[in-house]
Amino acid sequence: MKLDDSGTSLGIIGLGSYLPGEPVSNETVAGSTGAELEWIRDRIGIEARHYAAPEETTTDLADVAGREAVARAGVTPDLVVLATVTSDRTVPATACYVQDRLGVHGAPALDVNAACSGFVYALTTAAGMVRAGVARTPLVIGADVFTRCVNPADRRTAPLFGDGAGAVQLGPVPEGYGILAMELWADGSQADVATIPKAGGYFEMDGRGVTGVVLERGPKILAAALAKAGVRLDEINRLIVHQANPRLVRKLGDFVGLEEGVVPDYGRLTGNIASASIPVTLNLAHEERPFRHGDLVALVAVGAGMTAGAVVMRWYDPAGADN
Repeated sequence: MKLDDSGTSLGIIGLGSYLPGEPVSNETVAGSTGAELEWIRDRIGIEARHYAAPEETTTDLADVAGREAVARAGVTPDLVVLATVTSDRTVPATACYVQDRLGVHGAPALDVNAACSGFVYALTTAAGMVRAGVARTPLVIGADVFTRCVNPADRRTAPLFGDGAGAVQLGPVPEGYGILAMELWADGSQADVATIPKAGGYFEMDGRGVTGVVLERGPKILAAALAKAGVRLDEINRLIVHQANPRLVRKLGDFVGLEEGVVPDYGRLTGNIASASIPVTLNLAHEERPFRHGDLVALVAVGAGMTAGAVVMRWYDPAGADN
């Protein structure tokens, strides 16, 4: 995505993530929920997840991830967009608290709520504001303490979720690199498939309904973004999928015909961390096997709403560009 006529585009120049506390084992979750250990391990594939401490807030998690991304990029954010469904307060936006923590006073700050698609929506929002001339170096964060939205005694949902935060610092990169295309979708007629039906209530989900939408809409939204970017699916080096659960991630990878190594699976270590899933997975994938200069990376998420989004980008690595 071109920033202007100066020959530069918008791309990721810094990554950060934060998973609070020590990993929580399946044995611990099984003991508190009554879920069968074999079901957690074999049916959903999650091995561990992280829980925020009682005093930790969404702001706390977002601040840690955001600082890491900013430090790695070496720039000052001029916009903060936070994807979350667990705002610290109804008013103001949690992004305002994060902006204050980061010391970038005066920079616009706003929250985006599109559930598990939220980070992709937030990234698209930030890119649009750059194109409109509102910002040039946006910080985009996904953060949730979603375990507080789940009935801890519900053996169907409690084993699935964890807490966390991930962030990307965006900035100018050479034309032809960075974000190539973005695509969003929503269908409110399916809103009750995954919902918290009342204030202070617990998350409810039609598991089969969600799986159906993921497998139907995920490939379509990805194909639309690839077509916009002029990229073939078999050219993608890494596909970062919302980690609803490892079994569903693998199903989606198989459905679109991509090998296991192309579709990273970190949900087994994090659980479903809602808005934080995509940026945390992106960061963990880069830490384990760094993206190479010129790699084609795609993001795809489907979430409550129902919502979906996809992004296609060409990775820019200054060190790789110099070689």
